[in-house]
Amino acid sequence: MAADLALFAAIAYFAVFGVAFLIRPALVGSFGLQWTDDAGRAEVRCYYGAVSVALAGFLAYLQAEDLTVEALTGVTFLAGAVLSVRVVTAVADRSWSAPYNRLALPVEALFVAGLLGTLTIA
Repeated sequence: MAADLALFAAIAYFAVFGVAFLIRPALVGSFGLQWTDDAGRAEVRCYYGAVSVALAGFLAYLQAEDLTVEALTGVTFLAGAVLSVRVVTAVADRSWSAPYNRLALPVEALFVAGLLGTLTIA
């Protein structure tokens, strides 16, 4: 039950996140990022938008195939990699105080901890 709920939340997150960037790529500015030409807008749509939507679809497929634990394991690897690289780059780039990093680091850490907790009881 907890695993299904956690996976549903991950699917919803990736789907909403992806659709938002497909429709409005300028949202990337909220991450402190910007593009220098029109190709950058396409990249935001492709990688923040399309990849997130595809991931949500793949997770939903795995859930439909009764592979919830496997799907959560994949999300945990993905989220753990993002968190690890964010911590390393925040140290290397001295970007701890960047507004987005101040928000993203604790949220991503809680997300990974929640996923790991869910996996241990699944």
